[in-house]
Amino acid sequence: MNSQIVKRLLGGAGIAAVMLFAVPAAQADDQFSPAQKTEIDAMIEDYLIKNPDVLLRAIQNVQSWQAAEQSRQQSEAIIPVWDALVADPSVPSIGPADAPVTVIEFFDYHCGYCKRALDGVMEIVENSDGKVRTIFVELPILREESATAARAALAAAKQGKYMEVHQAFMTNRGLLDEDRINDLAAAAGVDVDQMRADMQSPEINGMLAQYSAMAQTVGISGTPAFIINGTMVSGADMERVDALVQAGLEKAS
Repeated sequence: MNSQIVKRLLGGAGIAAVMLFAVPAAQADDQFSPAQKTEIDAMIEDYLIKNPDVLLRAIQNVQSWQAAEQSRQQSEAIIPVWDALVADPSVPSIGPADAPVTVIEFFDYHCGYCKRALDGVMEIVENSDGKVRTIFVELPILREESATAARAALAAAKQGKYMEVHQAFMTNRGLLDEDRINDLAAAAGVDVDQMRADMQSPEINGMLAQYSAMAQTVGISGTPAFIINGTMVSGADMERVDALVQAGLEKAS
């Protein structure tokens, strides 16, 4: 089939689909003359034009296969990231390490959707009776102040004040600039001078770099993103998160 005609008629997914029909003609290169091959191409094109439902089904099959393949690849990519985060005691978390359900949240302190999800995240923590572990993964992708806030929260964790600072930053409605970070941290009981010194440590820089690499590995490009017992939920879809948590609890009971 003439490739230019195909491109005009079908676009990317359609080109992949129509190759299902074009392959027999391509394989016939050694059996037919140029005129015969031209005629075969014309017959294929005419058939598809007269039977668009066949082409649409082929396109849908290709799209379904692509979606399934992307899901499979993401599921495979999640496994090592999941294992690493669950096993790493330096990643801030609430709940017992052996909880039957683990919720991992990737977030940014300047993300409005993350702020909206905070109540739902904390309700899971508070109502779990020790059966859910929640892991908080800093992913500052929106602005430079987000990276500063992330470093401050991880530095506060060294003083045992991570959750206090995390909730203070999440409920803050303005820009988390240097002064605001200091004020909120001090109000949470953090030694601000020590926090500022720890913020520049290679350890914290390495943690943020690792979290960013993990997010890229599993295809996270926005916040919030959740992984519940290995299943990804993109966005602040707390209904879906809650459903997966409940399913995990029921399975464990």
